[in-house]
Amino acid sequence: MIKTSPLSGIYRNHPVALTEVAGWEIAENFGDEEKEKRHLRQECVLADWSHIGKISLSTGDALKAAEQIFPGADKLTPLKALGKKNMALLRLTQNDFLILCQSGKESALLKKLDSKITTVIDQTGSQGCLVLGGPRRDEILERSTAVDLRRDRVTTGSVLQSSIHTVGMTLYRTKNFDIILHPRNLTESLYDALMDVGITIGLVPAGIAAVPVSFEEKI
Repeated sequence: MIKTSPLSGIYRNHPVALTEVAGWEIAENFGDEEKEKRHLRQECVLADWSHIGKISLSTGDALKAAEQIFPGADKLTPLKALGKKNMALLRLTQNDFLILCQSGKESALLKKLDSKITTVIDQTGSQGCLVLGGPRRDEILERSTAVDLRRDRVTTGSVLQSSIHTVGMTLYRTKNFDIILHPRNLTESLYDALMDVGITIGLVPAGIAAVPVSFEEKI
């Protein structure tokens, strides 16, 4: 059975080209791939990564479980993350972690994780994921939250748990992207709110052809 993005209703308002990724139907582009790439370079884009894998570890010995998947987890302090192309590990608290991975990779990770030592929850279907990219994305965030997200305060590799447009979210910042994880049922309202504040500064929706999923520091 094909899984659909929480933005599938929004897709209908655009000439979206859809593609299938690990059983998910996701936007490859929103009708003009070259325009999306240009805005990624020069202005800003909002991409849908809701299909990525999302696995939480909490209580018990979550650190030991995280270390099995991502060596070096023990060096992470709370609200920091480690990222590479296919996977990222976010340390939310002293004993709570969130693993992000390429779509379809979560099944293999779940088999490796020992649920006897920590609580393992696959949140892939229950959480949406929107991604801001481009040199003007800071302006979008400034208009969207009262939290100070200046890059000298929230640096690359940082994790923040707060709210944007009253939607509770976890933000993971890389050099090129701000990755915003949030409840799936609020994805459409968050998308609309971000587009509303960004339309005057060049924000356009983009598909995964322009913004391919990668958690490492370089595009």
